[in-house]
Amino acid sequence: MDQQEFGRYVLGLMDEEEAEETTGPIEEDMYYGYFQIYMPSGNGLEATFTPLEDGDVYLKRILPIYEMLDPQDFQGEGMPGYFNGKSDHVSEKELKDLGKSHILGLKQLMEDHAELEEAVEASTYLGSIREVEIVSGSEMEKIRQEYDPVVHESLFELISEHTDDNEPVHVLSEAYYSIACDYWISYYLQWHRYGLDGDPLAAYFELYRLGYSAIFANGKLYIGKP
Repeated sequence: MDQQEFGRYVLGLMDEEEAEETTGPIEEDMYYGYFQIYMPSGNGLEATFTPLEDGDVYLKRILPIYEMLDPQDFQGEGMPGYFNGKSDHVSEKELKDLGKSHILGLKQLMEDHAELEEAVEASTYLGSIREVEIVSGSEMEKIRQEYDPVVHESLFELISEHTDDNEPVHVLSEAYYSIACDYWISYYLQWHRYGLDGDPLAAYFELYRLGYSAIFANGKLYIGKP
């Protein structure tokens, strides 16, 4: 099954009539918000990945985003448009430990790909970070405007180098991004397809699952509620 065939198959899961009437090429933006269709339980999602040879890997990776949802949030008229993590209480120590794991995971990834100039710069930057700081949500908004771009740019380049734009699952790129409007969450959920070692974004995903985000800025890693 090629990318267009897979895209048309998934479109049929969304709206069978629309799939039959769509005659032009299948575009990635047609699937923005696709995974939200299966909120909150994730029931039926497995059909999405059935045609893929390694579909079980993609399914296993994405199911936790449904497990973190609270069904009560979907009982009223206004329902969440994104997958938002939350938790009752997380200790500062646990958050800082996750932050340190996040730094170490990314640093190892960059060191493994020292052939890329951007990766060397990112590794040096990550090695210079000595503090993980927990801040309030209002502070995170300000810090977000001051973020240090080197790690983001390096990770983007590395992922791009290992992305096959023609493989079937690529048509769901916008669907993955729209889960949290966060490229790093998208990368984490598709990590299998890049063929890269380790799981360097696991700590970042865990922070997200707990309702927190992490930002590199001013030579530190800041963690807070988005």
